[in-house]
Amino acid sequence: MNRLLLLIPGFFAVSLALMLYLQPPIAIEHTAVQTDARVAQGQHAVQTTAEPEPERTPEKRNGQPLPASFVGTEIDGGLHVDATGQLLIDEGIRRLFDYFLASIGEDSLRASVKRLRSYIDGQLHEPARAHAQRLLDQYLDYKRELVLLERDLPQLSSLDALRQREAAVQALRARLFDSQTHQAFFAQEEGYNRFTLQRLAIAQNAQLSDVAKGQAIDRLRANLPPDLQDVVLPQLQQELRQHTLQLQANGASATQIRQMRQQLVGAEATMRLEALDDQRQRWQQRLDDYLAAKALIQNNRGLSANDRQAALDALASQRFDAHERLRLEAAEQLAASRKKG
Repeated sequence: MNRLLLLIPGFFAVSLALMLYLQPPIAIEHTAVQTDARVAQGQHAVQTTAEPEPERTPEKRNGQPLPASFVGTEIDGGLHVDATGQLLIDEGIRRLFDYFLASIGEDSLRASVKRLRSYIDGQLHEPARAHAQRLLDQYLDYKRELVLLERDLPQLSSLDALRQREAAVQALRARLFDSQTHQAFFAQEEGYNRFTLQRLAIAQNAQLSDVAKGQAIDRLRANLPPDLQDVVLPQLQQELRQHTLQLQANGASATQIRQMRQQLVGAEATMRLEALDDQRQRWQQRLDDYLAAKALIQNNRGLSANDRQAALDALASQRFDAHERLRLEAAEQLAASRKKG
C-alpha cells in the first residue's frame, strides 16, 4: 500500500519552501510596539491560565487589505506566555506561522512575512516578542533549506528512499532548532511519519500473510500514544474511504477489499468493517424489497387515495420498526436521487 504522499510535504509546504529559496532572506524592521495602548485596544498576550476564543480575521489588518482567502477565516495557532512573560514553545506557534505564510502566492513573500511579524509584535511584550521573531527567522530558514534538501535527494518512492528522506528532514530540523522547539513543532508530524513507514514496511513484507499483516498493524496502532491516535485515525479513515471507493469502482472482489483493509487498519477493524458491510447490505435489500412493494401499491388504480395511503402506512409498519421508520424517508430520497443519477 504505497500511501507515500503522507511522507511528502503538502503542496503549500513545498510551494512556500520554493518561494523562500528563490528569494533572498528578508530583513524587515520590526514595528515599534506601543504595548500599553495595544493591550487597551484588545491586543493581548495570552496567559497559560486561559485559552482565547479563535480570532476571526478582519478584511484589513493594520489598514492593509488581506488576501481574499483570509477574509472571515479564524487564525490558526496562537502565541502563549507564562507568568514571567516568557514565550511558551508549542505547536500552535508553527500553525500560526503556516497560517500567515499561506498567503504567499496571493500576496508577495515580503508582504506575507511583514504581516506575520506585525501580528507577533501586536500580540506579545518583550522578551516573548523577540523570541517569537527569532523563531520565525529560524522557520523561514528551515523552509528555504527544505527545498534544497528535496532537490538533492533522489526522487524515488521506495521504502528505503522514504526513510532516507525522513532522516534527512529530521536532521535538518535538529540543526536549525533547539531540541525543545524541534519537539514542539514537529513531534506529532514525525510520529505520524514513523507510524506510516512502519505500516509500509509491514505491508511490503512478503513473508507475512494478510492476516499476519493485519495483526501487526493492530499492534502498531495499539502502541501509539493517545495524542497520535487522534491524528492517525482520521487519516486512516480518509485513506480507507478513498481506497474502498477506488477498488469498488474497479470491480474488486471482497477478498481484495479485505486485503486492503487488513493492511491499512488492521485485522480487528477489518472484521468490524465487514460486519458493517453486511449490515448495510441487509438494510439495502430490505429497502429495495419495500420500494418494490410500495410501487405496486402506488400503481394500483383500483385503490382510492385513502386506501392507498392506508396500505402504504401498513406496509412501512410491517417492514420496519419505529426507529427504522425515522430514517426511511431519507433512505427513499437517497435511493431516488441515485436512480436519477
